[in-house]
Amino acid sequence: MRGRSVRPVDRAGGGEEAIRLTRCAGTWLADPPDAAEQARIAEAVRALNGQRAVALALHRDQAALDAYCVELFRDPMFDPLHIGPEIIQRIIAKLGEPPVDDEANTAAFSEYLQRAVLLFALPNPRRLLATQLRRYLPRFTEAGDWKAAVAIDYSAFRTSLGNEVTPFLAQMTLAGLADYYDELPEA
Repeated sequence: MRGRSVRPVDRAGGGEEAIRLTRCAGTWLADPPDAAEQARIAEAVRALNGQRAVALALHRDQAALDAYCVELFRDPMFDPLHIGPEIIQRIIAKLGEPPVDDEANTAAFSEYLQRAVLLFALPNPRRLLATQLRRYLPRFTEAGDWKAAVAIDYSAFRTSLGNEVTPFLAQMTLAGLADYYDELPEA
């Protein structure tokens, strides 16, 4: 077979790859979902399919939807999905330390963050992160928070099938960088 090989990953989420990629070790996301959780996710997806009006309203303003997603993913409940230290170390080794924006170059950090995401966000990690994100759907559909549920499903879809820097990937990488630097010993 020619071309790049693709490593198979557990399509249900959790497992070693999730622990290596994110900060989910020791959380409910570290283990693959059991049959009951998979059934709840499937039910959440079915319930979400009935919310077409909410989805259409959200998709009318792409910039507002992306901003809402960034704000949503800042919630501490998503902390286990922050990009883990092993990946952050690889990013820093490859791209160097993140730049500090200054008046002369206000886009430097944004460009760094985009390059950092694209460095690790290959097809398998994207699918795994999207699968892990979808595991949150039942919380929101069961609570009737359709706006957040649509945003999560939309983010998971864009993350798994695209090659772009989605708001979800950007926020998880940004938070992973912040976590990494917060944990460094004081010099």
